[in-house]
Amino acid sequence: MRITPAEAAIIGTSLGATGTLTAAWMTQRATARRERERRLWDRRTDTYADLMTTIHVLAQDRARTEHTGERPDDQSRTAAARESAGALAARVELYSSEHLRSACERSFTCTDIWVRAWEEWHQRGTGVRLKSPRDRKWQTFTERVAASQEADSRLLGLLLADVHGERAKRKKRRLRRLLGIRVTVTTARSVSQGKEVLAKKPRPDSDHG
Repeated sequence: MRITPAEAAIIGTSLGATGTLTAAWMTQRATARRERERRLWDRRTDTYADLMTTIHVLAQDRARTEHTGERPDDQSRTAAARESAGALAARVELYSSEHLRSACERSFTCTDIWVRAWEEWHQRGTGVRLKSPRDRKWQTFTERVAASQEADSRLLGLLLADVHGERAKRKKRRLRRLLGIRVTVTTARSVSQGKEVLAKKPRPDSDHG
């Protein structure tokens, strides 16, 4: 069955229109996906920023306590930071990964542990307690402090790796989407142009051998 030039032109136009519509649909879909990803990313970075602020407040309290052997009289900031721990862990679980949530909970648990160790040391009274490795309870407290520092370091490392890794993945996804749209448009146009070229080619005369 032969295709007349008029039919080929119609087919080419239809294919071109289909390619244009497909590209427009893919662009709209990619835009909607990017918007969802952007909103999720914003919530995620807000959670990480709040988490790092909380860790910083708790770390300052820990360092001051280890250095002086005393807790500051005004514990409002530290108390607020410790109270926010549960909500932050839930937000991390919602917007991030399981291993990061576990690291978050580990960090907050280690904070509670060193605080209890300090309380056990401090309640012995000024005439008994020693801020020295010779005091077993002080030694226990410093060991708990070291474990808390290690937990914080691991959590912060995971946070930074997640942020930088996610940024790299987002760039790759954008590139793949862009390439996918270009390939679709190019393929549709190539097919359309190919049909037009075939329609314009002179057909061999069947009467000539």
